[in-house]
Amino acid sequence: MERASLDKSQNCQQLRIFIEDMTSLIGSALVEEFRNDHETDLNPNIIVGNGENLLRGTTKLINAADTTELGQVVLDCDIIIFHQNYCQAEYAYKLLKYGHYNSQKTFVLVSNPLTWSTTALKEKKSEETAFRQSIMNEDESQLFKKYDRFTEDDLPIRRINLFERLKHLEQSILGCEKTELKTYVITPGLVYGNGEDILYELFKTVWMNPDAELPIYGEGNNIIPMIHVNDLASIVRKATILNPQDNYIFAVDYENMTQKKLVTTIAKCIGNGKTKTITNCSEKMFMMNVWLRPTQIFDSNDQHNEAQKNSTIDWQFQEGFTKNIYKIRDQFKLYRGLDTIKLIVHGGPAAGKSYLSQQLSNYYRIPHIQIKKLIQDLIDSPTKLGELVKTTLQQVKDQMVAEALAVFEAEKKKKKVPKGQPEPVFDASTIIPRLPDHILIQAYKWRLEQNDAQNLGYILDGFPKTLEQYELLFQNENNQVIENIKPKGVIYFDYSDDQLKEKARQIIDQTRYTEDQVSRRIVNFRKSNDSLLQQYEKFDIKTIHHSESAFDQVQEFITRNGPILVLQEKKEEDYIEIEVIQEDVSPELQSAQQQESNQQQDKKIPISQSQVQQSQLGVKKKGDQLNKSLNESRVSKEKQKLTDEQKFEQFKQQEKEQLDLRSQPLRQYLADNVVPYLAEALVVLCEKHPENPIHFLADFLEQKGNELQANGQIGQ
Repeated sequence: MERASLDKSQNCQQLRIFIEDMTSLIGSALVEEFRNDHETDLNPNIIVGNGENLLRGTTKLINAADTTELGQVVLDCDIIIFHQNYCQAEYAYKLLKYGHYNSQKTFVLVSNPLTWSTTALKEKKSEETAFRQSIMNEDESQLFKKYDRFTEDDLPIRRINLFERLKHLEQSILGCEKTELKTYVITPGLVYGNGEDILYELFKTVWMNPDAELPIYGEGNNIIPMIHVNDLASIVRKATILNPQDNYIFAVDYENMTQKKLVTTIAKCIGNGKTKTITNCSEKMFMMNVWLRPTQIFDSNDQHNEAQKNSTIDWQFQEGFTKNIYKIRDQFKLYRGLDTIKLIVHGGPAAGKSYLSQQLSNYYRIPHIQIKKLIQDLIDSPTKLGELVKTTLQQVKDQMVAEALAVFEAEKKKKKVPKGQPEPVFDASTIIPRLPDHILIQAYKWRLEQNDAQNLGYILDGFPKTLEQYELLFQNENNQVIENIKPKGVIYFDYSDDQLKEKARQIIDQTRYTEDQVSRRIVNFRKSNDSLLQQYEKFDIKTIHHSESAFDQVQEFITRNGPILVLQEKKEEDYIEIEVIQEDVSPELQSAQQQESNQQQDKKIPISQSQVQQSQLGVKKKGDQLNKSLNESRVSKEKQKLTDEQKFEQFKQQEKEQLDLRSQPLRQYLADNVVPYLAEALVVLCEKHPENPIHFLADFLEQKGNELQANGQIGQ
């Protein structure tokens, strides 16, 4: 009750909050956590910071590289949070430490888990093993049985070979004794979620390349602590509200994660499941071997299992990355502006459904789902459903063969074969079995739940054919639409019976399009068409009356709410020709292709090997995303052409620019506050030539500091 009332009182009080780099992954999550303008119109929090643009709930953008402006804002804010630029963080902290102000302030530094990466894993005490396993309720591997997690109390044994400056900054913050200033250092795990940052390249790779193999460095058994960015933001906010006495905090979830498990989870649940071993890794986060315990600072006197069950932290992804991978995938789609094209192409026999479906599939790089290929894919797959399909088809065929053979034998007895003519022979190969609907629906659901269909979308070619099939496929037991597989639109070829018959007569493959067959299929189509169209009214329907412009019409339909961006890396040789499928084609298009097959090479449609469609969150944003993707591709190709010497020189220049950028706030601070007085002291030193120059400089600077303090130019 005490915590709840404190949280509520904090919400009622207007706070001035500085958040570094508000448009970054961590910064934007912090903004969402601290903003309350959508909850109250009375004195909402004032959030300021630097970044590319203002976000919802923020008030002002500042230039953090300008130390004067940064200093004014920091001294004016109640809560100051840094997570990326440690040079600016050091400047802001020292300003708060030595500055003069009357109100209470809180300074939070979100540190880096790599500060623990050179500390050897902590051996687990043997008597703790069984107890720890029982309370965690985890199937730990031998790796996790051998070691124990680091806690915040283990900070003194941390060994840092890198990040020395960050280490000293942490120590200074943790040792702050100023009563008006509360300070916290929060060390997160590898941060994931929303639009992704460190994991972005892995997500992008499997999204854009269906055949990609994700890299695993070495054996992949190194332990990687992790935290969802929203949970990190929640922990930061809890620290500023509850003000715990311990000011060093771990922000990690409860999952035991290894590099191999992380990469394999992404590959299986978002990509094709393929991975490969590599010997070099450029991302240090994937190479660290650190096991951190989720913080118990907010749950005093609680045991580990009780802290997990009754935590005061508002966890969204407490169980970790693996159990929430599909939620994380959906977040990635939302934050990156990715959309799926999910269409049903519906129409009578010979309307041109398959041809249009193939065109759309080739252009947008989304799965074209046809019944024949679907069944063959299942037969070839080592799954229980594949075995069921194979067994059922064989059983159905055996039954059909037996019935057809009985009819054949009966007809054979009735008719005598004229002399000189061969006796008719029964041909079982002409009998094609069909799956019963209940298994066919399982097959379609399996295909729609595959990663490529979930990531990119699908084109359903001529299915469902009946209202019953639609209900079984897209509705659950409560007659509610299944959200993750439901279509977003329907393309309907609205042709009369005579038009369909005319189109069928022009098709080369007349074995499936005889007049009797077409008439029978049209009758069956009409029986279900009206009831299906009534269901399809739940979604947007695009009616096609002229097949010649069908593709253009559908493109306009798909982009009705804004353009669908196709990110691609085009190659000159990367072209394929649209294949005309004889099962169900438009006769006009097939006739044109047949007559001009040797003259239409220039009309091949370019298709890249890495495309992904994205929805429009705003026309400008889409253009920016496309430009960014293409620019990245162009820069990548240019880098490949550089010699080793050029690469080294370019790397040195980039390092110099980065160092200059990072040191600018500190240099400006020294230039404004130290160099003038030190120069003055050296001038006086040269004039007087004292016996002990060091003591003289110290006394002079102390006297100067007292004068400035007396004049109110610096704080106490």
